[in-house]
Amino acid sequence: MDPFRVAVIGRTGRGDWGHAIDEVWKGIDGTELVAVADEDPAGLAKAADRLGLDAAAPGVAFADWRAMLAEVRPDIVAICMRHIDCHAEMAIAAAEGGAKGVFMEKPFVRTPAEADAVIRACRASGTKLALAMVNRHSPTYGVVRDLLEDGRIGKLLELRARGKEDARGGGEDLWVLGCHVLDMMADLGGAPTWCLASVTREGRPIAAADGADGPEGLGRIAGDAITATFGLADGPTGFFASVREAGLKQPNFGLTLVGTKGTIHIRSDNIPHAYLREAPPWRVDREVPWQPIGPGGVGEGLPADDADRAAERAGWARRAAADLVAAIVEDREPMAGMYAGQTTVEMTAAVFASALAGRRVDWPLEPRGNPFS
Repeated sequence: MDPFRVAVIGRTGRGDWGHAIDEVWKGIDGTELVAVADEDPAGLAKAADRLGLDAAAPGVAFADWRAMLAEVRPDIVAICMRHIDCHAEMAIAAAEGGAKGVFMEKPFVRTPAEADAVIRACRASGTKLALAMVNRHSPTYGVVRDLLEDGRIGKLLELRARGKEDARGGGEDLWVLGCHVLDMMADLGGAPTWCLASVTREGRPIAAADGADGPEGLGRIAGDAITATFGLADGPTGFFASVREAGLKQPNFGLTLVGTKGTIHIRSDNIPHAYLREAPPWRVDREVPWQPIGPGGVGEGLPADDADRAAERAGWARRAAADLVAAIVEDREPMAGMYAGQTTVEMTAAVFASALAGRRVDWPLEPRGNPFS
């Protein structure tokens, strides 16, 4: 079988190239990088150089991503920029142009309605879409799933997530970092069925008038403190919180799984990636240590003390790209695909919708636009 031809899109100065989402495709088995697009001439030249592409060759480097899709007709399109105002438009164009796969930087898109439109386009064309939710592709994450299924922490009661809680704490943190932990929450605890949330700004509940255009093309957001509760289909309760400037030097960013017999903490983007305590948090009458979890199990296959965290994370991203290729070949949904992305966007929108309405909101989530519109 001929390799899948990969074209990458970035946007220097307006989301740039994300977390090196373009470079992920160097050396992925069964693929070949063939084209690059960036509206910024200097950014385009730099991207072609780091990807080993000849920018002067015909049909390789493009200032217009639409022209690239039309001329090159790639098998896989990587949408790399962090700013999400263009994500839906580009994904739909790639699907309608015949792409077999789309690989996209997170967050997915700006609204549930945009997620619906992307899914319709991909379903119509048979396109597989995968998100760079790299924490889901850590080898340790698979071990965490096995520990849960084996009952190592007993019955799962709660999933507690926090953002980084830096200067972005609140609405921006929910969007930019929260998608990682909300994605794992829904994957491990089941799809959301309802949400009850409080979002405040300087101590007072937000109102529709507080909505303002956020950074990174997020659309209208608000709030510097969030607490949200989710009902999850498999039975446990999910929690998300973010308070501006409440983070520690070692960021709060992560997901804690609380069971009747134990606790697992997933440290997003870090190594070791997860820890097990074989007692619930309220068991304080005895000393129970936290044990690191590695790809081989509890205490097994752990990284060296001087391991490069960025390099490890890049490996997770390569696994995500390889999973997309496998999903195309096997005609299946990628591990963190468009439906998972849709769920995280719905959970984010539900937080603001619940806070603005002052009540619980239920699934299916309606309306599908920006809650501040």
